[in-house]
Amino acid sequence: MIVGVLNSKGGVGKTTIAVHLAVWLMEQGYATAFVDSDAQKSSTEWIAGLDTAIPVTSVLSSKELIDELRAQDKAADFVVVDGPAGLSEITRTIMLYADVILFPCGPSALDLRAAFAAIKKLGEAQTLRSKNPARVYFVPNKVQKNQRLSRELLNVSEDLGLGLAGWLGLRQAFADAAGQGTVVWKMGRRAEKATFEITKLFKEVFYGTK
Repeated sequence: MIVGVLNSKGGVGKTTIAVHLAVWLMEQGYATAFVDSDAQKSSTEWIAGLDTAIPVTSVLSSKELIDELRAQDKAADFVVVDGPAGLSEITRTIMLYADVILFPCGPSALDLRAAFAAIKKLGEAQTLRSKNPARVYFVPNKVQKNQRLSRELLNVSEDLGLGLAGWLGLRQAFADAAGQGTVVWKMGRRAEKATFEITKLFKEVFYGTK
């Protein structure tokens, strides 16, 4: 199964979610591979610092991505793809090949505008693969429930016609995990809320549990 983590805007949590998802799937006992299609290669560096056996491949073109997805989809139970910022040909390729798409979005006006533009492209891709559409989940990120934009963000999934499996709060633990080369559930009590939120998200997407 191919899982794409996408958005046309950077800084919305794509890499954080993708890396945590790959490690979580591996810890569930699944053979998991990772494809980094972001030119910054942040997820490649992050996973390299983890004590895991997750194979990571960096790609810079749509053709490379297609070849890698075809190869890894046969070898692994799950292939997690960290998508690039922007609406590139690589982004479109992920939209066409992924079985599941997680679409993180932050609570700012710029984030929401970028989300609507990317989801329009996603709708076009879904039309092309109408016989086998991807399962798509909108993931509100950096949520602060007492802020108006955050509250609006939690309602956007209904307007976009996308599934909403869960949301992530604005947690320092997520930033610290990247800086320390780890994942939040290995950071102890200070990351309990972040751990609860992100594992709840994954369980809802892949196991259908609340």
